[in-house]
Amino acid sequence: MMKMVSLFLCRTAVLAFILLETVGGISIFQSDSEALADPVSPADPPSREQKQEPSWLGPVDVVLSPNGKVLWTACLDSSELLAFETEFGLISQRIALPAPPSGMVLSRDGTRLYVTCDPEIQSMLPTHPKPEIRAPELLCLDTASGSVLWNLPVGEGPQSPILAPEEDRIYLCARFSDQVEVVQIPKSEAVVSSEASSEASSEASSEASSEASSEASSEAFSPEKQGAQESLTPKLIRKIPMDREPFACAVTPDGKTLVVTNLLINDRTADEFFIVGKAALVDTETWETRWVEFPNGTLNMRGVCISPDGKYAYVLHSMGSYAITTGQVKGGWINMNSISFIDLQTGERTGTQTLDHFTFAAANPWGIACSSDGKWLVVTHAGTMDVSVIERLAMHENFENSLAPYPAMGATPDHAEDLLPTQKRVFTSGRGPRAVAIGMEPAENGEMHEYAYVANYFSDTVDRIVLCPNAFNSGRTIRMTERPPVPTVERLGESLFNDGQLCFEQWQSCASCHPDGRADGLNWDLLNDGSGNPKSTKSMLYAHKTAPAMAVGVRVNAELAVRKGIEMIHFTQPREEDACAIDAYLMALEARRAPILREAAEDPELHASIQRGRRLFYGPKTQCASCHTGEFFTDGKLHDVGTATTYEARPMDTPTLRECWRTAPYMHDGRYRTILEMLRDGRHGFSAELSEQELKDLEAFVLSL
Repeated sequence: MMKMVSLFLCRTAVLAFILLETVGGISIFQSDSEALADPVSPADPPSREQKQEPSWLGPVDVVLSPNGKVLWTACLDSSELLAFETEFGLISQRIALPAPPSGMVLSRDGTRLYVTCDPEIQSMLPTHPKPEIRAPELLCLDTASGSVLWNLPVGEGPQSPILAPEEDRIYLCARFSDQVEVVQIPKSEAVVSSEASSEASSEASSEASSEASSEASSEAFSPEKQGAQESLTPKLIRKIPMDREPFACAVTPDGKTLVVTNLLINDRTADEFFIVGKAALVDTETWETRWVEFPNGTLNMRGVCISPDGKYAYVLHSMGSYAITTGQVKGGWINMNSISFIDLQTGERTGTQTLDHFTFAAANPWGIACSSDGKWLVVTHAGTMDVSVIERLAMHENFENSLAPYPAMGATPDHAEDLLPTQKRVFTSGRGPRAVAIGMEPAENGEMHEYAYVANYFSDTVDRIVLCPNAFNSGRTIRMTERPPVPTVERLGESLFNDGQLCFEQWQSCASCHPDGRADGLNWDLLNDGSGNPKSTKSMLYAHKTAPAMAVGVRVNAELAVRKGIEMIHFTQPREEDACAIDAYLMALEARRAPILREAAEDPELHASIQRGRRLFYGPKTQCASCHTGEFFTDGKLHDVGTATTYEARPMDTPTLRECWRTAPYMHDGRYRTILEMLRDGRHGFSAELSEQELKDLEAFVLSL
């Protein structure tokens, strides 16, 4: 234990040091804020009850007030919103939330904040206890008082709320419900939550006479009054099915088209050599969805934005070369990091451009924003502690010129030199730059300049970058806490797991193939068990508690797999203190509550189906529990279950069934898209003797784990 603590303290000191240099001809700028001897620190919140400052804030979203004077920051780790004065970087307001925020959007007049809260998101954070069970919510807050005007239960994993141009609707991604939800905003927002409304109604009823109460009741339920009351109530008016784990969305200035990114692919992967991620274009009048296919191997679609003229959408993603062995990483051999553009008039993807340089890659592109004049795109690279500032129109022109020699081939430039003349890389002051917002502010000379604010998730800092040619280094850092918080070893491990700097040339992080410590849904041909036998990526959840590791058990435990992964996938020599921290992070991960359990709480038939499936699972008819046993539903042994192929005929490790609702496709080579397919078509175990209803019951139980 003492050894781990000392190594941790040593590593913490190393993390404080940032090496800045010009790499391979690409333009690198260091923010002036990094050289400040006395960075701006926040003040205490005015006239509010003091509470103990959290060890971590974890900024995940930022929005600017209409006049650019206030920066709102959603802090996931501390479950609160902070308002900063942009001129001095001081905290002017602090609003506690009932659950961790995952995203927010501000009304045009700056009086309303709409915030998505996800109680279960804390189970992804090793520094927090498991939260109380409550439904995810959309909150409407009054920015002046910080009070909640209304709240509305929404789907699982809500994030990326955006306002329609008319501000009569909110669109949000219900990531783990695989849908986008549309919320009708009340005409008047001077209402309280449904719970508070009930309490107020009860009190009023007890004070009034029975006669008056009767009259009030009949008046309250008149059609006219009921219609007026409904206009004051937020409504979930539409659920739009998405491909898999919708992550972010944006709407065109005319409000007619909604663009949605999907983090993962939703397909079988066995023997497939063209597997693509998809973005959705949703017609907001007819609710029809068009799918835009991206290059082969596209996944990890995160940020999306739309140009001010509404002509183009820009999507960030990675591209995995899953069809070849992972024998090297140089030059983007395994993963590349890209931006694609969609022509919103034709609905077609017109180009994809890598953000990487050959010797200085841009791991894990995350957030993107476009300046109001359409000149600049700002892209955050969560894995490399920097952002790209791109001249948007010059990028298009340069892209088209690079295609000129090969128009008939439909070529897509995949070299950084094609983007290099229009791209500037700017280092941030902290780790994990994710969210970005752009706004106008007056400069010292009185002119209005556009600034980009970038939130560094793992460092609790926000960087301000001036969007002006040759002046990208004239920024400032807002320190969100008076003193930098000291990370626990688990928190340090989480940071390292998401750090592309562990990889040779920064092409990828562990999270590139294991987002949130889970699986990317692709098959990869790792060389630890031979070549020519690709296997589905495994989730890291409970990997340290369910030895052996890897599909055929080639690693005796997850500790060894972590170290070999750094060596053979990142192609660097692992530092033992880094590996120990990553171990600690992965061991601290907990399963997220299965979405089907919330559905079952409202659907008696589904609840009954799960119970029937449970009896089948543990009963003699299926004997599932003979291999999938114990707390993690695995016996830790290798079994031949009749899934041998020409390429792989060895027994396979029994995987845990915990959280398997989010680990599709199934079996070691991803040959089945759903659990039902695996049971019915794969005849897994003794399922051949089951009726169709019994198969569905068994699937329901497995998806509840």
